[in-house]
Amino acid sequence: MLRVTKPTLSSVRVYSDCIRIVRNRDLRNRLTACEDLIQQAEQEFENKITKGLMHTINREETVNRNVTAKELKDVYTLRMVGNPAGRIHYDELFLSAPQELCPLCAHRNVTTLDHYLPKAEYPRLSVVPINLIPSCKDCNTGKLSFYPTSPETETLHPYYDNIENIQWLKATVNRTSPICINFYAERQSDWTDLLFERVKHHIETYGLKSLYSVQAARELSAIKRMLINDYTNGGSEEVRKRLMENAGSRLENNRNLWTTALYLGLANDAWFCEEGFRQIG
Repeated sequence: MLRVTKPTLSSVRVYSDCIRIVRNRDLRNRLTACEDLIQQAEQEFENKITKGLMHTINREETVNRNVTAKELKDVYTLRMVGNPAGRIHYDELFLSAPQELCPLCAHRNVTTLDHYLPKAEYPRLSVVPINLIPSCKDCNTGKLSFYPTSPETETLHPYYDNIENIQWLKATVNRTSPICINFYAERQSDWTDLLFERVKHHIETYGLKSLYSVQAARELSAIKRMLINDYTNGGSEEVRKRLMENAGSRLENNRNLWTTALYLGLANDAWFCEEGFRQIG
C-alpha cells in the first residue's frame, strides 16, 4: 500500500457544492436538511478510523427519515462525478495519488475513486472526502460492497496507515518447474497483532498475492536471457550482483513495491542464483 496525503477538503464544502445544483426543490430541501448529519458521519469516521472501530459505524437505508440511500448515492454518482460543480472535488482527490499509482495495490494506474466504506451501506459517507480513495478499477470492483465486521477486517487506509518506513512485503521462490514466486507480508517488530492482521487482510481482499505472482512471472521471462548471460560471464555471484542492483534501484523508489520484493527475494536465494533461473518459464 502507498501512503497518500489526507485531503483537506471538508464534507461540508463538497456536499453543499453537489446539492446546490439539484433542480427538484423537494429533493434539494431534503438533502439540505441532511448537511449536519453528513458532517457528523465525517467526524465519526475520523474518530474511529485509527482506533479499529470502523465496524461499529451503523449501516443505513434511509437518512433523516426521508432521504433514501439511493438519493444520497446519487449525490456522488450524478453530482460529484457527473457534474462540473462536484467534479472539481472528484478530480482533486483523483489526482492526489503519487504518480497516479493506485495506493491500494501499488501497481495499476488510478482510474476512479474507491469508497473505503461502501456508499450502498453508508450513504452519508458517499461524498465525504476521507472516505474516497484514488484507486484502480480492479481494486474498486474487486472489493465490491465489502465492509468491515471486526477490527481485523479493516483494510489499510492510505490516508491514515503509514507502513512505508520498512520493507515488509517479501517474496520467496517456489522450486517448481517453471518456478513461481510467492508474496507475503512479514510481521515487523513494532507492529501490533491488529496491524499485522489488517495488512494480511488487505492483501487478501485486493487479491495482491495473485496479482504480484502473475506480474513476477512476466518479469522473470523478460530477464531470463540476461541472467543466463550473467552466469556465463561470472557464475552465481554475477547473477546475484545483477539482481541486487535491480533491487537497489527499486528500494530507492519504494520499499514495498512487488518488484522490490521480487528482486530482493531472488538475490537472497542461493539456489535461484546458481541454477534456479534456468527453470524460468
